[in-house]
Amino acid sequence: MEKNTYPVEEWKVTEEKFVKDWNYRNETTFALSNGYIGTRGTFDEGYPFTVDEGLEGNFINGFYESEHIRYGEWNFGFPETSQSLLNLPNLKKTTIEVNGEMFDLKAGEIVEYSRSLLMNEGIVVRNIVWKSPKGKEVKATFKRLVSLADKNIMAIQIKVTPINFEGTVKFSSYVEAGVENHTRKTNPLVDYGPFGKHLVVEELKSDEDYILYQGETKNSKLSMACGSVVVTDGHMTECVIGEEDGHTSYEVYAEEGKEVTFEKMIAYTSELDMPKEEILPFIRAKLSEAKVLGYDKYEALQKEKMDEFWSKADIKIEGDEELQQGIRFNLFHIMQSAGRDGRTGMGAKGLSGEGYEGHYFWDTEMFMVPYFAMTNPAIARKLLEYRYKTLGKAKENAALLGHKKGALYPWRTITGRECSGYYPSGTAQYHIDGDIAYAVILYYKTSGDWEFIKEMGLKILLETNRLWLDVGNYYKDRFVINCVTGPDEYTCIVNNNYYTNASAKYSMQWCLKFIQRLAEEK
Repeated sequence: MEKNTYPVEEWKVTEEKFVKDWNYRNETTFALSNGYIGTRGTFDEGYPFTVDEGLEGNFINGFYESEHIRYGEWNFGFPETSQSLLNLPNLKKTTIEVNGEMFDLKAGEIVEYSRSLLMNEGIVVRNIVWKSPKGKEVKATFKRLVSLADKNIMAIQIKVTPINFEGTVKFSSYVEAGVENHTRKTNPLVDYGPFGKHLVVEELKSDEDYILYQGETKNSKLSMACGSVVVTDGHMTECVIGEEDGHTSYEVYAEEGKEVTFEKMIAYTSELDMPKEEILPFIRAKLSEAKVLGYDKYEALQKEKMDEFWSKADIKIEGDEELQQGIRFNLFHIMQSAGRDGRTGMGAKGLSGEGYEGHYFWDTEMFMVPYFAMTNPAIARKLLEYRYKTLGKAKENAALLGHKKGALYPWRTITGRECSGYYPSGTAQYHIDGDIAYAVILYYKTSGDWEFIKEMGLKILLETNRLWLDVGNYYKDRFVINCVTGPDEYTCIVNNNYYTNASAKYSMQWCLKFIQRLAEEK
């Protein structure tokens, strides 16, 4: 039997040794997010990896860049612009020097190593004992979380203990703003951008222990801001800020056997949440608050949120520890991937990387909303609110394709517009209207939230059902829906796909029930 990738543990996923060839996979395994910001499980030390060995990634849900889509032969109704979740400046990188020797897993000797995702606590912990090329032994503990209590905050804590020496420990905190998406590696679609750097620096500066950044995308013209603040007993020895990167350095004297602590609070936001002129001051204020709270407080708040989550969502399996670990891992990543603000959805890869360009698919309504409806109805409602808020764009999509009424939701999207360049497996999936209607109905059936139906849900059902009436027609004594692609996506453009027809019928039946109840109330 093949050995498990990770040891079987009910509440943890642990990497037992550092192997360069496993790095790309482990970056995804140890990715953290809170539905708003996400970060890949890259090392704090910021090792340089090739495009095939690793991917630094930091993201804001819904923050995208667009590019013109080039076709071999364009036809009316084809999407003209792409949408891609944009890789944002990295502020996690923190290098460590002990008496002038750089802490480097690729040099010296790794005496002990483990990295664990603690699923019950919502944090990643890495423990290392390392011997430098000159024989200095160091114990280092790295902790990281993306806060479930504050959507803008990522927090890092590093503790270093000299084992067989005493001397100076130097921490250097970096900003790397010259980022670009690894499109050629992460996107299998031909000529679907963005290629190269697409985030233009508007401001990059240091302010005491703070590093602050603001930038704007080239095409979508969206601005975002981020920053970091350091908390340490050491004193600043250096501050270097360039055009696209920079760092601040701190030194602290460490006695043999006694640990020293370095903490870094990181914040992200964008003008999707507030006016552009407010985003950088917001980051500065948010970091000031985080500096006062400190890492330990955020970890305690994270544990409270995770206890609340697991009390409702945990599935206990007796007699199969592997399955128990696997189901909890999936539940954890689903929980941390969902948008919670009513403005964003849930990407196919969550916020763990650039895969699928950060697009939201109908999978959310058919597979994710039912789970949240049973365990966390508030999140289920927010995911459906996103569909309501993009209803206007769905109506525009329908009109663009020649429909005189109704709304057609997109197959792949971030903003609500279709951004798949392949009509037969994309736009032709009319069943997506039925999927979203199904999720609206299911949410109501599990929550009894009639106010949601009156305010939003019925409007979604009315417009999607108007589309069914426009796209279908009567043939003899039957209503038929022809020339559509079903959910398998491989049998394209068929007549009377069963799944599509059944979802349309179900949606119409419930829409009528809602209308009748509304009429009775009046």
